[in-house]
Amino acid sequence: MDTLITTQRSVSSLIQDFGEGNIGIPEIQRDVVWDSEQVKGLVDSINQGYPCGSLILWEPRERDAGLVRSMLRPERLQQFQNRLPQYFLLDGQQRLTSLASVLLERSILRKVLAELEEEMPYLYGNLRRFPKEIEATTDGGGYKFPWVSLNRLFDGSVKDDPDYKTHLSQTQRAAVDSFTQRIRDYQFPIQIVRGRDYPTVGEIFARVNSLGTQLTGAEIHLARIVPHWKGITSKFRKYRHDLGQADYDLDLTFLMRAITVIECGVPQIKKLAAKVSQGDLTKDHLDRTWKKVMRATDTIIRVLQQEMGLDKMKFFTSKNVLVPLVYYAAMEKQKKSKTLATKSILRFFLLSQLSEHYGGAGETVLRRDLRHLTEPDTTPRQGLESLADSVEREARQYYRGLKVKPDDIWGVPSKNVILLMMYIVMRQQGATDFGLDSPRCLSEIHSGETQLHHIFPFNFMMADKDAKRLAESYKPSEFRSEVNDIANLTFVSQARNAAIGDIPPWQYLETETTKATRKAHFIPEDRELWRTENFREFLAERRKLLAQAMNALLKSLL
Repeated sequence: MDTLITTQRSVSSLIQDFGEGNIGIPEIQRDVVWDSEQVKGLVDSINQGYPCGSLILWEPRERDAGLVRSMLRPERLQQFQNRLPQYFLLDGQQRLTSLASVLLERSILRKVLAELEEEMPYLYGNLRRFPKEIEATTDGGGYKFPWVSLNRLFDGSVKDDPDYKTHLSQTQRAAVDSFTQRIRDYQFPIQIVRGRDYPTVGEIFARVNSLGTQLTGAEIHLARIVPHWKGITSKFRKYRHDLGQADYDLDLTFLMRAITVIECGVPQIKKLAAKVSQGDLTKDHLDRTWKKVMRATDTIIRVLQQEMGLDKMKFFTSKNVLVPLVYYAAMEKQKKSKTLATKSILRFFLLSQLSEHYGGAGETVLRRDLRHLTEPDTTPRQGLESLADSVEREARQYYRGLKVKPDDIWGVPSKNVILLMMYIVMRQQGATDFGLDSPRCLSEIHSGETQLHHIFPFNFMMADKDAKRLAESYKPSEFRSEVNDIANLTFVSQARNAAIGDIPPWQYLETETTKATRKAHFIPEDRELWRTENFREFLAERRKLLAQAMNALLKSLL
């Protein structure tokens, strides 16, 4: 029997199989999704007919059924009546899940990718200028005709809308049909691995990736570990559920990396995988290390929650920042220290993200960071202080004098450290949801309910006559970018965001907020700035207010 089959599959065929459960993602795969701009880039590349890489599938043997079952989330098994997938996706997770987020109905996506659906981005297209104008966003609200989600294009439901039939020309409708068909018909090169056990598949994948640029390889090393550490995936699953209840979503790769740094003093999971597969570490020993990881992780989360108001990690720019902190907390506990270097924890946490410390090769940066903490004759506290000093020097290269200027507060929200700082300073101000009837504190709104709200609503700004006059000095894409800029965003619940809809700010701010609420959300109190013609002045003033609060936060950590 051939062990490696090369073929091609269309996007529509792959997504159909994925939606029907014929292609599965092992639980030990990374729970990471591309951001909205990356998904938009993939769709555009397919539309242009550019090469977009290949996919690697593993076809398990019948004798692998037990292992296959242990590698799938119980919810996924239940969704497909306990039926196992024909193939496992080994390489190409980001591409396939990204396309699924665009082509599948959101209700189906929610069932197939329950653990990721909340983070999957939305793409909206302006049907009158399609496909020249496509917007990527993590917020599914605020867009109205002629803006339509691409999901509705691909499931065909948009054609039932009266607006589609009456407000689009035949040429515009043909452009939509041509685009969707090109995406569906695009052929991905596929390699199918047959007749191999999963550890061997992992080795094959590692060698394939070693010939090019390997992203992290973490899932490969996890594949080598799981068969030797029985029951660990169920323990991971339970702990991740507990973390999810606390609004902290830490994926399996992070957990394995935390185990690795405590066990091996380095972040490369392959080091741990080698020890485990060679029998150097017993299951009992690994279980004890796992308990250390849980205690240390809980400790760091508690510090971030209590000292910085970070009740959720939705706006973190990188989870890697927690790895050195978990190592530090574990070592401090091992030395039976009664106190933690809380200020150093907070300083490293925030400044490492402000300096984009983990913006490059994560494993390389982590390896360098761990050297500070593992230096001979250095206490855990001294190591952490040295590491915090290092990222402070980096941050000062980005922000002179470690001060945020108003002009620094701009850009798209995805992976934007300024958005994280906005959330922190609003929590410190006691910000609540909008609405006058017993509004909830932001910490009481679960990540799944927390949305980014346009203070000047997007659809309103696209339609208002004063806004159109304002936009005359912009290119259309530049004006949309300014409306979508983080300076025009704040945090509210999904319910309040929907209730406000397209109401202009000079109307809803009076009925939905108090003076104290507006102050906590850094909304200028000058009502003239709430008028459309003063939108730019509103943004400038809000940037000043936010910069002042952010600089006070940074000063408190130095």
